[in-house]
Formats: sequence, structure tokens, C-alpha cells
Amino acid sequence: MTVPAVLPPIEVPQLSGGRERARALVHGLADRMSGATIVVDFRRMVAGTPSFADELVTRVLVDGGAAALRAEHVSREFGEYLLEAARDHGVAERLQTA
Repeated sequence: MTVPAVLPPIEVPQLSGGRERARALVHGLADRMSGATIVVDFRRMVAGTPSFADELVTRVLVDGGAAALRAEHVSREFGEYLLEAARDHGVAERLQTA
């Protein structure tokens, strides 16, 4: 039995807005996402937008095929953005927030 990979955490910058920033954040992971748990550390983020959350969910869970997106140190507000995006895309069961 193969254990799914958990990739090293990705650190989100203080200001995280827009789809382009989300794409840039996960750009180098495209070939390693499938079946893996992608950990994103939101500890430094001061402000984030719904479009950033939507693009992150799309790139990681929908297009990337990751087993899970684990959002660590995420604010309640941004966690809600992530959950809304995950629900919209039908992947809410693969989103973990802490």
C-alpha cells in the first residue's frame, strides 16, 4: 500500500490577492500534486481575496488532482473563502483547515 505524499508547506505572502498570485504560488508543483497532500501555511497572510482562494482550490484540488489541500494557520474569514470555493467546485471533502 502506497502512502500519499505530503509535500513541504507553501508559505503564503502577507498580501495574497488575485488569481495570478495563486497560480505563481503553486506553479512548480504541477507534476507532483496528483494524489499528494498540499500544505499551505497562511501564518503571514494579512489579507487575501476570494479570487485567490478560488484559484488556489482550482489549481490544487481540481486541476492538480491533489488528495487534499491542508490550509494551516488560516483566518476564519479566509477559511470561509476557501470553503466556499471548494464547495463551488465539488471538492469540499478534500479541504482541511487548521
